[in-house]
Amino acid sequence: MLEFLKESTFKANDVFFRALNILKKHYISVAGLCFLLFVTNNLSAFLAMYLSDITGSAIKVLLLIVFVVLFFGLQLVLIKRAILLASNVEHAALKTYIPSPKQFLNFLFGLVIYSFLTGVVYLGCSIICMPLLYMGVQMETILSEINPALTGIFMMLILIRISFFPFFILEKNHNIFRAGRLSVAFTKGNVVNLFMLMLVLASAYILQLTFEYFDYPLMAKVLSVLNTFIIIPSVSLVMAIAYVDMMKEYKGSDDPELFKNII
Repeated sequence: MLEFLKESTFKANDVFFRALNILKKHYISVAGLCFLLFVTNNLSAFLAMYLSDITGSAIKVLLLIVFVVLFFGLQLVLIKRAILLASNVEHAALKTYIPSPKQFLNFLFGLVIYSFLTGVVYLGCSIICMPLLYMGVQMETILSEINPALTGIFMMLILIRISFFPFFILEKNHNIFRAGRLSVAFTKGNVVNLFMLMLVLASAYILQLTFEYFDYPLMAKVLSVLNTFIIIPSVSLVMAIAYVDMMKEYKGSDDPELFKNII
């Protein structure tokens, strides 16, 4: 088991440093898309607050649609750019990056399904935690600490298994259900590797929170800059490289069954 963890850590580090190498060569395009996502998100929040008492409901709905299309459309453009860079395609026509309406709607539907799963898992964890009440654990502790932590663990596992569904939507033009099944089959046997990869990505943020907690503001600021300008732009590249590498090793069906690949 220890040797397996060492190998998983090595693979995660290898993918991360390859992503950094690509990011160094194409920093402007990748970080620029991340910056546009940041601006879109903050601009939508600002306008929602500023126009709350000025505009009618029709304009609010129109602005909501515009910002949803912009924000999630930019995310898909970023993922597509990362996939092409991970596949050693540095230049492509502009239309290659723009998702089709079908791809966009499938991606949104996937996010809705994930939100629904979060609610289902939270309800299931609440039922699991009920016996703790009879063991003397306070309801407030269960609601504010135990249940959220348990839900977070389960949702992290689910996220690892379905994390590649946008890639299958963009690369293979599959619908959300087939993309989800492929992601589950695709990640079977690679959960530890992917967990270690996510841990590498999250390490700088975890350290930032740790320094903030122990009141080391200078180190926290340094790590905040590292997260903003290095880690966040590299996330899509890291996932794209993992996707490309795993596609080369994948031997399963192109339309797998869901339940056969969960465990």
